[in-house]
Amino acid sequence: MIRGGAAVTAAAVASLVATSPARGEVSMSTEVRPRQVEVGARFLLQLRANATAGEQVGTPTLKLPPGITGSGPNMGQQSQISIVNGRMTQSVGITATWSLSASKPGRYSLGPVTVRTDRGVVSDRVVTVEVVPQGSLPAPLGGQPAPFDPFNMLRGMGGPGLPGFPGFPGMDDAPPPPQLPELPNEFKVERPLDPIAFLRARGVPKKVVVGEQVTLGVYAYAGRGTFEPGVMGEPSRDDFLAFNLMEDARQLQGYQFDLDGQRWITAKIAEFALFPLKAGKLKAGVMTMGFVGRNYSRDARGLERTSRPIEIRVVEPPLEGRPPGYKLGDVGTDYRLSVEVAPREVPAGGSIAVVAKLKGVGNLPFSLLVPEQNGVRFLEPQLVEQIAPQRGVVQGFRTFTYVVELTEPGERDLGEISLPYWDPKAKEYGVARASLGVVKVTGTAKPEPVSGDAGATPVARLKSLVTPPEKLGSARPAARSEWAAQRSYWLLLLGLPLTALLGFALTDFVKGLRQRLAQRSGSLTAALEDAQSQLNRAAREGDAAKTASAAERALFLGIEKGTGIKGRGVLKTKLAEALKEANVPSDDAEEAARLLARCDELRFAGEAVDLSQLASEVQAVCRRLGGK
Repeated sequence: MIRGGAAVTAAAVASLVATSPARGEVSMSTEVRPRQVEVGARFLLQLRANATAGEQVGTPTLKLPPGITGSGPNMGQQSQISIVNGRMTQSVGITATWSLSASKPGRYSLGPVTVRTDRGVVSDRVVTVEVVPQGSLPAPLGGQPAPFDPFNMLRGMGGPGLPGFPGFPGMDDAPPPPQLPELPNEFKVERPLDPIAFLRARGVPKKVVVGEQVTLGVYAYAGRGTFEPGVMGEPSRDDFLAFNLMEDARQLQGYQFDLDGQRWITAKIAEFALFPLKAGKLKAGVMTMGFVGRNYSRDARGLERTSRPIEIRVVEPPLEGRPPGYKLGDVGTDYRLSVEVAPREVPAGGSIAVVAKLKGVGNLPFSLLVPEQNGVRFLEPQLVEQIAPQRGVVQGFRTFTYVVELTEPGERDLGEISLPYWDPKAKEYGVARASLGVVKVTGTAKPEPVSGDAGATPVARLKSLVTPPEKLGSARPAARSEWAAQRSYWLLLLGLPLTALLGFALTDFVKGLRQRLAQRSGSLTAALEDAQSQLNRAAREGDAAKTASAAERALFLGIEKGTGIKGRGVLKTKLAEALKEANVPSDDAEEAARLLARCDELRFAGEAVDLSQLASEVQAVCRRLGGK
């Protein structure tokens, strides 16, 4: 409450504004009551000057003609608010009241009243009062005439217990205030956390599974009228992936309510969709904001208040009924999976493209289960996504484009791509599936070479030498020589060829293994180079979302190429540990995990970062990991 001595500031309903609107015209009105008084009787002149919230209105000046004396002005701050569809607009200004009397009869012109504003000095119209000799007017009922008070400024409208102006008799009690709109449940509090202003965090629901959305809201409560936000941070959200749900932070949805005999205004100042990354009792919602205003602090930082943390209990979904291949954190609702395969006919050794599209509500997973069978190899997918909050929930789609190598001829049923997930709405597991259908692989398999074939492999030649024939011929055995019976003869005769053939076979095996590893390394190298090229292009264009996606893809490819670890299959909070176990230096492991977290913040929370610097840091980590 605001109290004063000779001058009392009465606070009308005020509102919270996030930014100062453009300055507009100042509106003024001057009135005098009563318009006819006797000599020596008191009458009041009142000015009301209103402006938009960004306009400053100074102390008014009143010109009085000879024969009129008085005191004042008694100043009051006047704020008006209108709420349409939950949106509040505000105008602020002043009221000034003079108590006057005349020493002789006559018709007097009063004013004009002038005020100084940011736009210069403005003035209102001249008003008149008629003064008649004493005893000329009939006495009013109840004796003393009631003073003029069209704005209820003299009735203690600033709140219960606020006195009227001293020296103004005849004041009756204030009429009851108008009925306020119903306060939504999310804004309700049992008691004020601070008598002046406070912040409060709220999370719904309070118990979730790993990967399920928690909606975090932070609310500002002001008990001394109008204010503007000062320095404002973001709520803490460690161990959570976050999406900003506030479409336009400049348009704050506010409400008014009475609590413990005090008028409060409240507005939601932050809202995030949080996805827990691990199980446990996780904390979030610590946020600091300054309240700037006449009744709070005029400093740019404002009167600082910090919200208390909230605790979210995070558990794993049940083991009972868990489908094979389920990954912790794959949680969502209405997941739908569709695929396109092209071409449907390819020569042996060729490739096809498989494009899988996953749609649904939730934090869509980064990997799907692909079928495994001989002669079919899925390469690392290229990702394209459009995921954003809509009506308070995160939803959208993510596409996975695979290159699939086919090496064995014939009609190949590729099976299906699937995603096992936990549905928090249905409280049960589900599996999104999409059949890939049949692909025709043309060409013929090479026949297995016989022992005398010059084109036989060393392994086949070795097999033909050491395997006895199924049937013995009728040829007469050759005469046995004495030296042929010696052990050294057979060792010399068979040992050298066997040793040579085993060497050839081992050489071919190692060569083939190296070729396969080189092919895989080449595939990862090409994919990494492509990801880094996309990263540099997105950073140059200033596209934060594309930069985050390309940076994340480059990091995962660099990790796989340098360590063999498929990072998308590892929980991000455990990735640094996994890299250290793979003999990656601790600093590089922590830096890779940090950059992946920055990608999430950049994509989902819109954090302002130097995109070129981020691209350079990502490529440097990839080089140190061995990804080059």
